[in-house]
Amino acid sequence: MDINRILNFSSNAGKIMLQSGGETYRVEETITRMCQSFSVDDVDVFASPTAVMVSIIMDGKIYSVVKRISSRSIDLNKVHNINSLSRTIYKKRPSIEFCEKELEKLCKDDSYSIKTTLLYSGVATSTFAVLFGGGIIDFIGAFIIGILTKSLSLFLNKSSLNEFFINSICGALISIYSILLLNLGIIADLNKVVAGSIMLLVPGLSLTNSIRDILEGQLLAGLSKAAEALFIGISTAVGTGSVLHLYLKLGGM
Repeated sequence: MDINRILNFSSNAGKIMLQSGGETYRVEETITRMCQSFSVDDVDVFASPTAVMVSIIMDGKIYSVVKRISSRSIDLNKVHNINSLSRTIYKKRPSIEFCEKELEKLCKDDSYSIKTTLLYSGVATSTFAVLFGGGIIDFIGAFIIGILTKSLSLFLNKSSLNEFFINSICGALISIYSILLLNLGIIADLNKVVAGSIMLLVPGLSLTNSIRDILEGQLLAGLSKAAEALFIGISTAVGTGSVLHLYLKLGGM
């Protein structure tokens, strides 16, 4: 039995889950289940938003590995598939070669196309604008802003900027786009459009995961994600509020 291959395989699976937005407790459960499938004597896993550490005891020897998490995104389909793979491995006990090939297949990027992402970003922002009390023209305006904001976000994510500055810039441009559309007569209510469009930047997944991790006893990871969600929310509010404050100071509305 190649313990190093088992360590590398299981830790890579956990790393991918963390990078794709998986909860910390789920990552630990998945890695533990995978290692137990190969009949190791004992396994301990510690996962956090920035690293995953796996330690295996086999025949009195200790083997460990640390994987650093340098980037994070949202791909819940990948999280689900890897979690399902761990259950399949636990039931059928296949070879490590089979497991590595299956994980490699799941690592392939099968996310939605850019066109689909932009379309549903527009649908999301426009729907929220209506839920907040906007009309048909506000729906159209929020739809346009949603597409423009998501386009900018995808572009900035390819740069070296951190998420704080990305959300500040996107929040500021939401306000600018909304003010321009208001002055052009395309929208009727600035507040409803801004409120609907800004929902695209709300860190809902981070906040939800932090609560679930805290309830599962993962206090360190849960509080870290809660702090991350708080700072993202603050950055969005700073960007949006600064432009709106300046607009009002200059005599807008």
